[in-house]
Amino acid sequence: MHPPNDPSRDRRRDGITLVPGDEQDVLTTRSRRCQPRRWLKAVAWLVDSGMHPKAMATTTVSVALDLAERMDFQRGIVLYDLEGTARRLGISRATVKRHIKVLRELGALVWLQHGSRRNLRIPGRPYTATATVYGATIPPAYDHALGHRLSGHGYTATHTGFTPAGRAQAIAAAQAASAGARREPPSRTNTTHSPKAELRGNSTTTRSARADKIAKPKKKSLLGRAVTAAAYQSAHRLARTLRPLHNWLQRSRIEQLSWVLVDKATDGTPLEEVHAWLHEINPVHHYGPNWRPAQAHVYVAAKVLQDAEHARQQAELIAEQARATPPTAEFHEAVQATRSIHSTGATEEFAQITGIDDLDASLLQQMRADAWSRFKYSGDTDLVLTAVEILSPTEAARLYTRPLVDACIRFNSNPRLQSAY
Repeated sequence: MHPPNDPSRDRRRDGITLVPGDEQDVLTTRSRRCQPRRWLKAVAWLVDSGMHPKAMATTTVSVALDLAERMDFQRGIVLYDLEGTARRLGISRATVKRHIKVLRELGALVWLQHGSRRNLRIPGRPYTATATVYGATIPPAYDHALGHRLSGHGYTATHTGFTPAGRAQAIAAAQAASAGARREPPSRTNTTHSPKAELRGNSTTTRSARADKIAKPKKKSLLGRAVTAAAYQSAHRLARTLRPLHNWLQRSRIEQLSWVLVDKATDGTPLEEVHAWLHEINPVHHYGPNWRPAQAHVYVAAKVLQDAEHARQQAELIAEQARATPPTAEFHEAVQATRSIHSTGATEEFAQITGIDDLDASLLQQMRADAWSRFKYSGDTDLVLTAVEILSPTEAARLYTRPLVDACIRFNSNPRLQSAY
């Protein structure tokens, strides 16, 4: 009876025996696990040694290379992927199976998980089978031939050193590799083999040439502006000062808020205006107290772009009005005549209005839009708060809507906002 790691068990009179099927599993193998790089070296040695009569230096090694490219680098674990290996190597499925069997019989592969064609019945998939998983291993014959000392046995054994014969082999191999890479000493002549430097442009200094080579374009802001160091520092001061004053901004870092506020800093917007703007776009006013953005800086960036689009549309409207043809004198005379005719009737009509219900729908809509615009773009709450004071909060809500009245009251009573002015 031979001990588990006795290499003589792998030998016969006419050569080295192959690993039997009952020892090709991770639980019964006498081979040790290894990483892909050392495994490929061991596979090449096993194929070149002629241990297996069906091993080929082309196909067997090609299959091993395909497995190594997909292996876990630390543990040497790989999925079988029969169809993919055959397609990548341009060979038949039967050929792949044959050379995988060669690697198992050489002791270079062990089963970690046996595949099965049994349907796993995964919901949403008509048929699912388990995959075969292999582990890269080095057989005892390879360790014995190269004089390796091992600690442990089986799949978990590790390489700890060399026998005297193995140390001599390792030294000889290292010297041969070093001699193959050794270069001749340089000749002591005046001839130089280095190419001449080609200078282009007006700069002749190495530092300038290197700076031109590694120059990178400046980053752009949300609105497409070049971000300078001064602008970013100003935005950083804004973010560092205002972030503690707004609870809904706490999930974003100072650096993230600084980047989305760069355009405000570039425009020279004062701290007080940015503070009021952040209070205005507070999600509580628009979505209720139960919603807070997970990425507040993304929400702020969206509002910056939205305001920029609104400003662009307003500028286009003003420019279009400036290009319009001014009214003629005859038009002004017609307007004055119309006003004089209907002035008495209009006065009588408005005199009959006794409450909010008597207001015309278009006039009521215009009043609400004007109040929303004043509050949104300039923080003006006078119209709404005056209605609250004179009419009562209920009547003011009927006139200007409840969300606008509540937003103006909160805006006016916020102590943090008031201290900023």
